[in-house]
Amino acid sequence: MRKSVLVTGGTSGIGHATTVAFAARGYDVFATYRKETDREKLSVLDGVRPVRMDVTDRGDLDEAYDLVAGEVGEAGLYAVVNNAGIGHSAPFEYVDETTARRVLEVNLLAPYRVTQKFVPLLAARRTAGGPHARVVNVASWAGLVSAPYISFYNASKFGVVGLTESMFYDLRLLGIHAVLAVPGVTKTPLLGKTTADGTASLDALSAEGRERYRELFAHYAALGVGSQNSRFLATPEKVARKLVRIVDTPKPRFKYDIGLDATLVDKVVSRLPWSVRATLNTRMYRLGRASAAHA
Repeated sequence: MRKSVLVTGGTSGIGHATTVAFAARGYDVFATYRKETDREKLSVLDGVRPVRMDVTDRGDLDEAYDLVAGEVGEAGLYAVVNNAGIGHSAPFEYVDETTARRVLEVNLLAPYRVTQKFVPLLAARRTAGGPHARVVNVASWAGLVSAPYISFYNASKFGVVGLTESMFYDLRLLGIHAVLAVPGVTKTPLLGKTTADGTASLDALSAEGRERYRELFAHYAALGVGSQNSRFLATPEKVARKLVRIVDTPKPRFKYDIGLDATLVDKVVSRLPWSVRATLNTRMYRLGRASAAHA
């Protein structure tokens, strides 16, 4: 029986690499795109069906469901990989509510909406026979520990962790595995965008805000550039291979850490006493100096 998978956010970073990896593995891949200019990235790939869908748009979601349902028929959908995500960085006191809501819509509410919509196709696998369907929610190290300047990215990814655990219990009643995939810092466009986003948010601040955060964000940007150049970070292709292995597994575990840094954060950093974690972040981001300067 052919296996079909839906990948959200299929045009860049982890999503595009995962789309390519699934197609190479012989899956029928439905990969979502939002902008028509990005459709070409998917249409040139053998075994990939581009699906236009803004994950925050109910109308797009309904149309995507009808398209996929018409293609998979009674065989149902084998897997959904909720990968689409956006980042945002800004000092908490200057976070814009519209942007905060957008981050939550894309990163947290979209996995709920997309999964709930496709439940009938996923549950159909139980009737069709063979391994049960699975939903893989791509979270982040930022769903395990928090960091400065990414308050709503943290909030959204912490939410994904909790959402997925609850889904695990509910969806198993329908014969669907819910899986949490936790990548570490990955060399994707999102990493660079997050750093650039922080710099842009600094430019938009008041004179007082720029004075308060100029040095802090210069250091923050340097940390981002250093991360992009690190040879220890996982590439999108490496994360994609792991996601394909997770989906290939007949009975996947609930949780997978993807990358050594993700494992370190999950198994060590997140279990440190709060005071130790706070001290590490304060030193890493040089927050102590700023506190003293503005005391």
